[in-house]
Amino acid sequence: MADECFDDIVCSNDNLSYDAIKSQPDEVNSSHYSNCWKSWQSLGSPKFVVAPMVDRSELPFRMMCRKYGAQLCFSPMFHAAKFVEDPIYRDEMLKTCPEDRPLIIQFCANDADVFAAASKLVESHCDGVDLNLGCPQIIAKRGCYGSYLQDSWSQIFNIVRAASLSVSIPVSCKL
Repeated sequence: MADECFDDIVCSNDNLSYDAIKSQPDEVNSSHYSNCWKSWQSLGSPKFVVAPMVDRSELPFRMMCRKYGAQLCFSPMFHAAKFVEDPIYRDEMLKTCPEDRPLIIQFCANDADVFAAASKLVESHCDGVDLNLGCPQIIAKRGCYGSYLQDSWSQIFNIVRAASLSVSIPVSCKL
């Protein structure tokens, strides 16, 4: 199985390591793909998705996008450690309303326990959480998150697995 497919399987596989999942034949993993597809369907199978954007994905922008047909929106990227540790940061960043659904909250993180704790804090405010694996900014390099985390697939596996075991909403990764 290709490395890039492992995060699709994590959704429903509680007892396997990254290496064990990677080595399984595709036929064994078909039920895991099916569970991940069901997670997407639980969001309404959206076709028009507003991706997370720095300084653009706040509530007013998301609501305007929804007015013009967006079916799923992402929050801006939140720093998971700061979100967990700082209630002021959490209150300032997490702005939503009942009409702002479905909503995926995106975090940057490099620690499984911290990402799981941040995910738990937003679970009742959103329909899924996302681990950012695409941010190429220098600050992401310094913190070893975003695209710089892609050098450690087993670490990504552990981060996603910890969150998916701690919350009842879908957990995804954006490249």
